[in-house]
Amino acid sequence: MGHYQFALLFFKKALAIRQSALSEVHMDTALLYNNIGACHDMLDQVTEALESFLKAKDVFVYEFGFVHPRTSTVMRNLERIRSRKLDFKIGFVERKPTLCPKVR
Repeated sequence: MGHYQFALLFFKKALAIRQSALSEVHMDTALLYNNIGACHDMLDQVTEALESFLKAKDVFVYEFGFVHPRTSTVMRNLERIRSRKLDFKIGFVERKPTLCPKVR
């Protein structure tokens, strides 16, 4: 798990550099968002991974459209995260009925 935290630290530093050098809407920036999302995914940080993958998807769709292989990779990552986010167990506890006061 330490390797993913280490990689995440460097991906975030690289993201700050690329945002200032290139722009928010650039292919290299979107690749970093995808890599950051993958690190968050491996660290079980589903919400952060979802946000990063959504940013990457927006840039790839803007740059390449929906049929590009990189866009489809991010879409696959998004679907995997969304299915994990909804993967929870529901437990029901039997309740005792509430006694209603008698109405006269």
